[in-house]
Amino acid sequence: MSVIAARRVRVDWGHLLTVLAIAAWTMWYLADLRSVSLHPENTLLVQPLCILMLILLAAVIPQCIRADKLPDELQPEQLDRVGFGKILAIMLAFVGLVWSMFTIGFDLGVFLFCMVGLFICGERRWWVMPVFAGLTTVIMVKGYQLLVPFQMPNLIL
Repeated sequence: MSVIAARRVRVDWGHLLTVLAIAAWTMWYLADLRSVSLHPENTLLVQPLCILMLILLAAVIPQCIRADKLPDELQPEQLDRVGFGKILAIMLAFVGLVWSMFTIGFDLGVFLFCMVGLFICGERRWWVMPVFAGLTTVIMVKGYQLLVPFQMPNLIL
């Protein structure tokens, strides 16, 4: 019996199908973009990001296929109620960001989302949260203003 035949291969079907679904959607989106226009002004941002996304997804696929059982130190952590609650809280905070972008302003929404996200993820140094949130807000707002001609409503910036 050869060494290759002795190794058992396990496929994590949930992760593999998720990666393949994201890849399929990305390829569809890229094909749809290119069917509408090939002008560099229209494809400058989306096309390179789609290609980068496909490269990153290709790098993830081998992680969905494993030989035998992972060692104990590499086993994924079990999702408990606290972890699930944090994931749900981040998702709700993101919903709040999307809602607040047009009601109270993009800049304040990003700032509040960063503050809440840092708190949910465990940051407890009070001075780090506003500094990081402020820097992230300035970078996000100014970067958006440089890339997109559509004016997003802002409260301060």
